[in-house]
Amino acid sequence: MNRSVLLGKLLAGFVLMVGLLSCSALTSKPESPRVTLVGLKLISVELLEQRYQVSLRVKNPNAFALPVRGVDFRLDINDQAFADGVSNQSIDVPAYGESVIDLEVSSNLFHVFRQFQSLQESRSPGFEYRVSGSMATGVYRQKLPFDYSGELQLSEPKQPGTQQGL
Repeated sequence: MNRSVLLGKLLAGFVLMVGLLSCSALTSKPESPRVTLVGLKLISVELLEQRYQVSLRVKNPNAFALPVRGVDFRLDINDQAFADGVSNQSIDVPAYGESVIDLEVSSNLFHVFRQFQSLQESRSPGFEYRVSGSMATGVYRQKLPFDYSGELQLSEPKQPGTQQGL
């Protein structure tokens, strides 16, 4: 066999192998975003349903931008269901970066009543929360799950006419 033909076949095999490895790297699943609760604001109150604006911080641990095209999530407070929601709001979270997304969620009167009862019984200056769900991405139309727990401290209201030192 001619030496140049053999060299050509080896080169073609090498190019094919590099191409296949590149394709497998492109189709690897991105790492799930880290999602934390940064705000909860009451929007409206009806007899049986309340609407809240929830602010979530989305952190992207990947080396590429993460195009979020939808969110489906649930918010638990003190180990009890509180609210859930979906959104088709789009955001692009930069590589190794973060973005805040504001979403609307709904809760029913029973969930809110149970939460107030739990807060009164615990007499704690804060509450534990868990935000879980999935984000639909523009990366191969994948749904990336997330599940994060944390704790938020509630501040005491200032008394009128008092000054607080440093």
